[in-house]
Amino acid sequence: MTRWTLIVAVAVTGLSACAAEGEPVIAKPTAQVLLDASQLPGGPWTAERTGEVRWADLDRALVPCGKRVIVPGEARVRFRVFASADGVSVSELVVSGIETVQAFKRFYAECGSVGKVEGRPGPTNVVRRGDTTEIANFTDDHLVVVNGPSAMDDLGAIADAARDQAAKAG
Repeated sequence: MTRWTLIVAVAVTGLSACAAEGEPVIAKPTAQVLLDASQLPGGPWTAERTGEVRWADLDRALVPCGKRVIVPGEARVRFRVFASADGVSVSELVVSGIETVQAFKRFYAECGSVGKVEGRPGPTNVVRRGDTTEIANFTDDHLVVVNGPSAMDDLGAIADAARDQAAKAG
């Protein structure tokens, strides 16, 4: 037998053995990628809305800087909107299925056209638009964006917690 024939024979035998097994494949439970209300500092907070949609279908009010071009339309977005007892609202977006570094760069470029963008260590991009602040950071697998009032002192801590949660989820 030639070397390539032997390789093909071993591969076919291995695949046949795998296909013959009758055990069902059980999917691993997905780790939680979004924060719980109890994880937000400065609470108490409640989760008002939670969802999962394609980026193209994301509610316009949740799109960072109102710029859909930041992420491809088919990207998967998980989101949660939190509210405090005194009426403060904070949103968290976790986008997957994208090139995170490129989306992070597009966030900086696109949001710079509508507000003041500041790059910080982490890396983190912070956009201030009027009384709203949006903070973007990323993991290997996710772009994470947190949105809230500019006057909120804990928004940076929430963004850091959201990135850490997304990183743990993988």
